[in-house]
Amino acid sequence: MAFFPLRWRVLSIGALFWVSAGSGAATSLCVAANANTQPAMVLAKDASANASAVGSYGAALLQMRHYAEAERWLQRAYDASPVGTERARWALHLGSLAALRQQPETAQHYYQTALAMAGEQLPLWVAAQLALARLAPVAEQAIRLGQVSQRLMQAPDSPELARYHLELGQQARSHSAATVALAYQHLHRAATVAENAHQPRLHSQAVDALAQLYEDQGRTTEALQLTRQALALAQRLPAQDQADVWISAEWRQGRLQQARGATSAALAAYQRAVERLEAERSDIPLDTHDGQSSFRLLIEPLYLGYIDLLLQQNAAPSEAQAPSEAPLRRAIEAVEHLRQAELQDFLGDRCAVETVQGGTQPQWPTGTAVLYPIILPDRLELLLHTGNTVVRQRVAVRADVLRTHARQWAETLRQGEENYLPSAQQFYDWLLRPMASALAQGEIGHLVVVPDSTLRLVPMAALHDGHQYAIEQRALSLVTSMALTHLAPPQSSAAALVTGVALPGPAVAKMTGAWQDSATESTGQTQRSVPHRGLAHTTVTRTLPAAALGTTVPSSSHTDPSDPPEAAKFAALEQLRTRLALPGVRDEIEALHQLLPGTALLDARFTVGQFQQEASSGRYRIVHIASHGLFGDSAASSFIMAYDDLLYLNQFQTLLASEALQRQPIELLGLSACETAQGNERAPLGIAGVAIKARAQSVLGTLWPIADLAATALMQQFYADLATGKHSKAQALRQAQLHLLHSPEMAHPFFWAPFVLIGNWQ
Repeated sequence: MAFFPLRWRVLSIGALFWVSAGSGAATSLCVAANANTQPAMVLAKDASANASAVGSYGAALLQMRHYAEAERWLQRAYDASPVGTERARWALHLGSLAALRQQPETAQHYYQTALAMAGEQLPLWVAAQLALARLAPVAEQAIRLGQVSQRLMQAPDSPELARYHLELGQQARSHSAATVALAYQHLHRAATVAENAHQPRLHSQAVDALAQLYEDQGRTTEALQLTRQALALAQRLPAQDQADVWISAEWRQGRLQQARGATSAALAAYQRAVERLEAERSDIPLDTHDGQSSFRLLIEPLYLGYIDLLLQQNAAPSEAQAPSEAPLRRAIEAVEHLRQAELQDFLGDRCAVETVQGGTQPQWPTGTAVLYPIILPDRLELLLHTGNTVVRQRVAVRADVLRTHARQWAETLRQGEENYLPSAQQFYDWLLRPMASALAQGEIGHLVVVPDSTLRLVPMAALHDGHQYAIEQRALSLVTSMALTHLAPPQSSAAALVTGVALPGPAVAKMTGAWQDSATESTGQTQRSVPHRGLAHTTVTRTLPAAALGTTVPSSSHTDPSDPPEAAKFAALEQLRTRLALPGVRDEIEALHQLLPGTALLDARFTVGQFQQEASSGRYRIVHIASHGLFGDSAASSFIMAYDDLLYLNQFQTLLASEALQRQPIELLGLSACETAQGNERAPLGIAGVAIKARAQSVLGTLWPIADLAATALMQQFYADLATGKHSKAQALRQAQLHLLHSPEMAHPFFWAPFVLIGNWQ
């Protein structure tokens, strides 16, 4: 039996495609990991075949970041296989799983186990040694690679070993000058052996890897020659075997042509690479074998390079000739694909993110425009799509400067500091002032923004033109991608499920030591604890009038050091439970339940099980959750607190998997206490991600911990306005924000700016 249960096609940039063993045909990861594939394991004829099927399924789950499930199936395969080669291959996969989970000691254990079982099986020995080299300190990696190189070079040539010459060369490419020499040696050897053995696919991969090595070393002429050779070899392969080399080589050809000043040839190569990438994206694993994100490594830089060239092409060659709009529309389409891929990366799931409408020309209401800010290394590009035309503006601000200012301003607002206005005006100058004329001419009353990276931390409502805030000029909302946005109008009658936790229950036991709530307020000379919603490490320094403070959470008594350990633990949990209390939630739930027909679940009634039963019934168009929650840098680190347990973002898709909910999806998911992790530009994707996982058309969330009183006031105003049917969701949110803005106690953006509406704004 072959060593690997799955065959890997390795891109020179490190991304991986999954291919079913022995089939020669690419298999979609979404199909491979579907539960419907499991019966094939049960039907296997013997224990060995069953273990192989189980392990292959686990390996597919591993590539989809379904780590818990992957571990279960891989462990079953490992336990069911006899000691030796069969068990060793599953040990390697379990080692990879541990490495992806940032558990180096566990990973090393499994790799060492595989090495001990290798015996005389040179391919197995090499695979284990290369895996151990990836874990080793940088100073040791060259030594380990040298040892593997010595044994490989002494072995007789074979197609199987050619694969390991290629892998060693790839691994050695990014190290010291000494290992670069190994990279040249083994990549040339891989290409020669593959050619002599009539292995065209492996031959094309080795030549492509060599081309990348030559580009790394600045040998552009040789790199371009080898790239063209790799493409010629790939064109002779069956279509399903071409994609890895095709994307890698065309992208490299685009970079090399651009470096030579051949812009048209570069753009053509980029476009071919992007088109093939889109066709193959569902088959690209989310992570490489060494844990790097394929989005960061391949998808994002490829798309940004392509967008950059498109925008260069749009520049008018002369004052007498107007720039073409076609490249701008293609750039918007590329941004749409990029944002979708990033959300897939955040969710750890290529299958959950599906477009809901065709193309990038949706029919949105008159008076609405979509703004695409695109951060490029040397500048900010703005594309304003009004539905009929696309307007472009270039802003001369470097990416590093923009990102630094965005983080600093977001932190200023999050802390409620007073010196926020200069940055508010600066971001208005960068993002909105260049489009002021186009917005006025188009009579745009609602602006939809598709934010890029760090700009997600910036509350668009708080931008200031020197006279008024952006929210005073028009309604504002966000989308991750227009192609992911349901634009169906709301139903005339909307039943609501309103849920909340005013005084937390057993769920606090899951949070001890994980978060520290240090929000305090100063009133005169007295420090007061202010009820607010948020779990991030936050210190709010803003001074408020006493009227804005609301109800004070009482402090728990200190734990007696002489108490037994269990008593001390109980006391600590009670103290945390008290500190996480949200007094305003009770009033909020009662008020919303009176405004909106439906069901209310407060405190002990808001359990995960009860929430699942109600929310998946299909009876509710609005689901509102008022409880602590935190969105981190991935779906796995994002959760909402129910009374009895933490509800992680990845659980929503399983909990709400009813046919009734699919027929009647949730129109609006309100999250009045769920914040994004401090300073994490990917965290706001969690707000959009929870809507996708919950099958909701839009979601209302917050960027930072919010004052309890402000949240209650805004939510009541928002839903009251929405219930009248006079305003869209975006306009209702605007009116609620203006209500706080015009209140003397809560005029600071700290109170009203963090609320963002993502998705369907109607």
